[in-house]
Amino acid sequence: MHRLTATTPVLAAAALLSGSAFAHHSMSMFDMSKVEVIEGKVAKLEWTNPHMYLIVETKGPDGKPALVEGEGVGITQALVDGLDREALKPGTHVVMRANPNRGGWGKQVRIMDVTTEDGEIHPFYAANTRTRVLTPAESLEGHWAPARAALGAAFGAMARWPVTPEGRAAQAGLAADGICSAEPTPVLSILDELRTIEIGDDEVVMQFDNTGDHVTRTIHMDAAHPAGVQPSLHGHSIGRWEGDTLVIDTIAFEPDPSGIAINVPSSPGKHTVERLTLTEDRLRLRYETTVEDPVYLTGPATLTQQWDHRPDLEFSQNTGACDPEVAARYRAHVPK
Repeated sequence: MHRLTATTPVLAAAALLSGSAFAHHSMSMFDMSKVEVIEGKVAKLEWTNPHMYLIVETKGPDGKPALVEGEGVGITQALVDGLDREALKPGTHVVMRANPNRGGWGKQVRIMDVTTEDGEIHPFYAANTRTRVLTPAESLEGHWAPARAALGAAFGAMARWPVTPEGRAAQAGLAADGICSAEPTPVLSILDELRTIEIGDDEVVMQFDNTGDHVTRTIHMDAAHPAGVQPSLHGHSIGRWEGDTLVIDTIAFEPDPSGIAINVPSSPGKHTVERLTLTEDRLRLRYETTVEDPVYLTGPATLTQQWDHRPDLEFSQNTGACDPEVAARYRAHVPK
C-alpha cells in the first residue's frame, strides 16, 4: 500500500539535499541544471506507480535509432496536474524536455514536460502552466490539492530546517531510497495530491490519495491525548477550533526513516502542530505546520503552504499500488 513521491526542480539547489532529493529516491543521477530536448514519437507510456515512464523513439548522437526512457511522476500527481494520458498514445510525435542523466546518453532521463504536435504542453515534473479556474469553498470541508509550485515552496522550506548532525548522517544513508513506503506528516501533508476533509462534531477525517494508496487520519476534537497511547505511523491527533482555524496536535509517532523529511528520520519524541485556515478569497486553504523532534531537529521547524480547492478531483481508482520493482527501477540507471 505504499509508494514513492515526486520531487521538483526547486530541490536541486536546496542545501538539505546533500546529493539526495525530497523523493523516495535520490535525484542526484540527473543533472538538474541542464535541459535536453528529445524529438521523436511515443513508443510506450507506462502508467505505473510510484513513477510512470515514457519511452520515446528517437535518434542517438550517432544518428542511429534509439529509445530514450524518461521518468515521470506518480499517477495521482499527474491527475492533479492535469496530465492527459490519452494524448500520449504510441506513435504520437512529441518533443520531450528532460534533465539528462549524469551517466551520459542512453541512460534514463527525468521528464520535465512533453509537447505534442498540436502545441499542447503536457506536464510531468514541470508545473502545469495552464491557468486553472478555482471555485470558492464554503468551509474547510471538501477536496484539496497543493499545486506543483506549492510543493516546491514547501520543499524549499524543508531544506532550511534545523536538522541535527544525527539527522544529516541518517539522510546521507538514503534509508528510504528506492523503497515503497508511506510517509507520515509533514511529508504526507505537502504532496501535490488529492486530500479530502470531512468535519464532524467529534472528529475530523482527512483522507489522502497517494498514488492510488489511501491514507486516513482521524482527528479527535476537543479531546486530550490518552495516557499510554500506542505509537503508530500517523500518530494520535487531537483537534480544536481557534475561530475558523482548525488546529491539529499530533504525538505518538512511530520512528520513521522519512518522518521529518525524505531520508531525514524522526524519533519517538516527534510532535507536530498543524493549522488549517481558509484564505480570504476562499479559493485555497492555508496549511501551516510546526515540527519538533529532540533527536533530529535542533529546534522547531515550520513551513506554510496553500492547498487549492479542487472539487473537480475524485479519489483515483485502479491506479495500482506501489510496485517494488518499479520503485527500484531507477537504480539500474544510477551512474557508477
